[in-house]
Amino acid sequence: MSGNLMKPKITVKPLADEKGMVLVVALLLIAALAVLGTTAVLTSTTDMKISSNYKTNNEAFFIAEAGAERARELLRNDTADGTETPVSELLTDLLEARVGSNGTLSDSDAFTNFYADGAWVSDDVPYISNTNFGSGYYRVYLTNNFNDGVTSTADTDEEVTLTSFGFGPNNSRAVVQIKVRKVTTPDLPGAVVLPGPNVNCAVGSSGAQDVDGGAKPGIAVGTDAALTSVKNGTSKPGNITGNPSGIAKVTMGAPWNSKADILALYQSLKQVATCTGSSCAMGSSASDIVVIDGDAGYTGNDHGYGILVVNGNLTLGGNIDFDGLVLVLGTATLVRNGSGNGTISGSLVVANTNTTDNSLGVPTYTTNGGGNSSIEYNSGALINSLKNSPFVKSAWRQSGM
Repeated sequence: MSGNLMKPKITVKPLADEKGMVLVVALLLIAALAVLGTTAVLTSTTDMKISSNYKTNNEAFFIAEAGAERARELLRNDTADGTETPVSELLTDLLEARVGSNGTLSDSDAFTNFYADGAWVSDDVPYISNTNFGSGYYRVYLTNNFNDGVTSTADTDEEVTLTSFGFGPNNSRAVVQIKVRKVTTPDLPGAVVLPGPNVNCAVGSSGAQDVDGGAKPGIAVGTDAALTSVKNGTSKPGNITGNPSGIAKVTMGAPWNSKADILALYQSLKQVATCTGSSCAMGSSASDIVVIDGDAGYTGNDHGYGILVVNGNLTLGGNIDFDGLVLVLGTATLVRNGSGNGTISGSLVVANTNTTDNSLGVPTYTTNGGGNSSIEYNSGALINSLKNSPFVKSAWRQSGM
């Protein structure tokens, strides 16, 4: 045996014909691409449907909201009748006119009491019948609020419920419900109302001090200390008249007995004001609401109307006439200069809310000068001062259908 190792013999077999594998791989790639393409198309189609549904649902919602806003404005017009009829009586009339053949209003707590399974099921008379808007239409129902009972036709608090159904393209539907209330003038216990623990009072000896409360006190205060201060600060108490007396201590009802309630009234009035800021003129109609943040002065021969709110100090000239409510807050100093024949017909409130706690501070009420200017309590002017104001939203909800 030789010294050379024998090498194993390796046999290499020729490859079989594999031309068919190329076709298989190509088919697999085509199938994978087809799956990916189909998935992309389905995803895109789904996204488009979602986008389209979102758009049409939004349109239905905006249509329903438009119906609610139109109804809110219609309520304002229907309760601004130019008379001294209380708003609650006018709302009661409107609710009674909505009752259908079953003799009661639908329960607005459940939207399905109005519309269910593609059909109207309420026999209430719509407050606004089907009204075209954009690419759809709306219908609005009027019912009472929770406090009075939503099915009751008797309104007591000047708050009602509006339920607006919106119908958009592609059978899209939505409902918007709002509770709305009228900003109203609270009870005024006198021609001049001075809430707080005491009063800085200086009523001069001229005709500028004349105050006539009619069936109410000329000057109403809430404490014994304030009563003493007003009496001591009035040089001619005989010029202040009213029932039961010209100057009287009364029980201050809401909001005049609470700083928080007075400020809430201020915010409500500001929300519906026709002019806000630091340089508004007095209102020119019975329904104008002017809210001024800061000191203000009116010393000309102007005649104002509505509601004038000054969150600061107010100076009035003796020739200023005003029909409605004058409300002085904040540091609450009112100076009424005489030397004129102007008349405030309605009521005047001076309440010091410029305190560091929740209590009321001491307001300042001063009149001086000559002339025959006066203040007269007038319930009609007070009612009309807010008769034409908008209804404000106190609650809101929405739903699809």
